[in-house]
Amino acid sequence: MDPITAIAAATTAYNAIKKGFEVGKEVESMAGDLGRWMNAIHHVKKEHNVAKGRRFGSVEEEALETFAAKKKAEQMENELRNFIIGQYGMNAWQEIIRIQGELRKKQKEEARKKAEEREQLIYNATIIGLIVFFLSFLLPFIWFVYEGLQ
Repeated sequence: MDPITAIAAATTAYNAIKKGFEVGKEVESMAGDLGRWMNAIHHVKKEHNVAKGRRFGSVEEEALETFAAKKKAEQMENELRNFIIGQYGMNAWQEIIRIQGELRKKQKEEARKKAEEREQLIYNATIIGLIVFFLSFLLPFIWFVYEGLQ
């Protein structure tokens, strides 16, 4: 996800969260919006770090885009953190960050397992393909030898 798309998604989710807080909604009822916002913020920060490492393309333009998106994300994060701390206490934000870390760890583990399963499937398909390939040459050879002996 590019930084502009990510910051647009983050802004949309942030505005929904902000409106929810203004009308007195509980954090629990806005879990979906919070999740979308945190995911978009993660993408903004990730893309900023990726863009910093690139050597090709319009470096100046890309750097400004990712920097602006990152700063806007940081501003939204600070405002949301302050609101949550104000409503639920100092530990609330830390708990959200902890849960977010656990969820990211779980997602990475699931992605790793899927990659392993995909590799195993490819390996199995390769072995089966090689067996079929060799049998397709071996069986006719055996048949010709058998026919030649009779």
